[in-house]
Amino acid sequence: MNAKTKIATAIPQIALEVITPRDMKDAAYKFAKTGETSASIARYVMDNDAAFPDEVSKELKVDLNAGFMLRASELWGDEYYKIGDGGTYIPLGNSIVLKNETPQGSIRVGLSYCFAMSQQEFGQLKNKDPQLHSIVKPMRDKFSKYSHNNITALKLAARSLLNNGNSKARTGNKNFVDALIEMFVTFDKRVLNAEARTDATASALNYRMAKDAFWIAYNKK
Repeated sequence: MNAKTKIATAIPQIALEVITPRDMKDAAYKFAKTGETSASIARYVMDNDAAFPDEVSKELKVDLNAGFMLRASELWGDEYYKIGDGGTYIPLGNSIVLKNETPQGSIRVGLSYCFAMSQQEFGQLKNKDPQLHSIVKPMRDKFSKYSHNNITALKLAARSLLNNGNSKARTGNKNFVDALIEMFVTFDKRVLNAEARTDATASALNYRMAKDAFWIAYNKK
């Protein structure tokens, strides 16, 4: 049995902020606010970085990732481990489930821990501590995907402002995630219009819940 196979599997826990509208009118109101929030944040970023959204500087990406990491940590929590016989990493639970109570003699592995090491240090970890590397790598990969999706959505919101509501990217071919985000932008408006026409098959609340559930499932490794 190699070092990798000795690690027990830990199931990540996700803490979601649930918004419960009072009725359909309140659901539409809350849903409309989400688009306004995206637009105002995109405007703030553009006001403070003249190159955005055409370019994302290294400095801007560092700042954005710091904020994305705060939210991702709230959603995913950290994992606790203890070192067992033979140096095996034994999972003790997620910080969300444990309500941030630190198990005695444990080590805490979260996004802050995973990204505290440089890319070079992370690469060396595969030889120095293969077990820890196999714990850290999925966390780093998951956050990289989460960050990419959020930056793409932010750029899309910014381009929509620049192009008078037309969110189509002006350069390059869209990758699959870009296409998904643009699709959802279109359907964000379509579901509201359908409800306004009293289309019995349209529900902004159910659509938003389904959309959130889709991104949670899609961003899982």
